Amino acid sequence: MQALLAAAALALCLVVGTAAAQLPVGARTIAVADLPGEPAIPLTVWYPAMENGVTEDGEPAAVAAAPAPGRHRLVMLSHGSGGVPLNHRDLILHLASSGIIVAAPLHPYDNAADRSGPGTDLQLLGRPRHIGRSIDALLAHPTFGPLIDRARIGIVGYSAGGFAALVVIGGEPNFALGPAHCAQAEHDSGFCGWMRRGGIQRLRPDWTAVHDRRVRAAVLLAPAYGIFFDRKGLADVAAAIRLYRAEADDVVRHPFNEERLRRVLPRPPEYAVVPGGHFVFVSPCRRSTPGGLCRDASGVDRPRRLRRMNAEIQDFFDRSLGRD
Repeated sequence: MQALLAAAALALCLVVGTAAAQLPVGARTIAVADLPGEPAIPLTVWYPAMENGVTEDGEPAAVAAAPAPGRHRLVMLSHGSGGVPLNHRDLILHLASSGIIVAAPLHPYDNAADRSGPGTDLQLLGRPRHIGRSIDALLAHPTFGPLIDRARIGIVGYSAGGFAALVVIGGEPNFALGPAHCAQAEHDSGFCGWMRRGGIQRLRPDWTAVHDRRVRAAVLLAPAYGIFFDRKGLADVAAAIRLYRAEADDVVRHPFNEERLRRVLPRPPEYAVVPGGHFVFVSPCRRSTPGGLCRDASGVDRPRRLRRMNAEIQDFFDRSLGRD
């Protein structure tokens, strides 16, 4: 009996050790071609590696590390408006060290260095296309293509990136819903003030929403512009979804975004409400994170909250895309 107990204990240790094992992470940035006349899309890829290949801030090291062999899940990431991918450094490194390839475009027209696109189709219709073009480029890439399991692709989107993720997985936005909402909304002053100042600007009237059925699971962090979706617009969404709302969010206002999406999605998403404001989903401050994004209300422990959320997101992708 003692021998059996010892063997069981050893087996348990091996299982726990395997689950907790972290792989080194490498990173590389490539340029992805967009539509003719549009700027190239900088795409940074973080991947499980044979040795560490990132700086302390999560940026690609000077010498690229060799990828770990095997077939890996791919998770795309769409950053928030005016942001950069490394605003989500902790989540990126957590997923990559668990064996997932994470790829994030720096969205043209809507990043920390170029804010000419928010509120226009350059942002709202350009971002989903950036994701599709990036997936195409990765699957065709001589290094990354053979490493990606094409049947297991997911996405994480934060704020405007959450809107983009919804479009990618099949959501069809109806921009006419904005003025209709604001004609009767009493507590959505930020969004409706913007709508009354002209609303969505169509700078590329030939652009349409781009969907990508290869993406089978989505995590939406405080998704913006939820009012642009109704039941009809979300009827074709089939991907598994985990949806997060920040309890004290004064940017993406309750109940017009996450709660609305929760009601009109064809299948109820996994849903979590977390303490803190809109920026509670952004990694603690470092060089890649402006200080203004890191102020939390008293009692909100952002590092602890993010550690828990990162584990939840990994578990969601383990269940929806399958473990490696």
